[in-house]
Amino acid sequence: MSIKSRRLAVNKAFGRARRLGLEIDADPAFHALIECWVTGELTMPQVRERYLALLKERAQFNRERSSHPDPAAPEGGAKPSTAEVEPGEESSLQRVRKRRRTRKSE
Repeated sequence: MSIKSRRLAVNKAFGRARRLGLEIDADPAFHALIECWVTGELTMPQVRERYLALLKERAQFNRERSSHPDPAAPEGGAKPSTAEVEPGEESSLQRVRKRRRTRKSE
């Protein structure tokens, strides 16, 4: 797959997600992983593995932070991102994908 076709695939996937109202993870580390895939430095399984590690680190940081709340932080918090999927919860995403495919084919 060429760099041009990979970049086109990324733009198409991100555009589809936005049209569906899904948030794209804004973390620069996520976008750096995607760019490494586009340039051919990483395979998609490597991107997935590293992204799941990033999510795991983020969840650990959030757990530690929630056990020691910042008194200056506003109450309520921000809207959760679709990227905040805990490792091991990927099967629920697969069910959504399958259900979505089923609806389109009907």
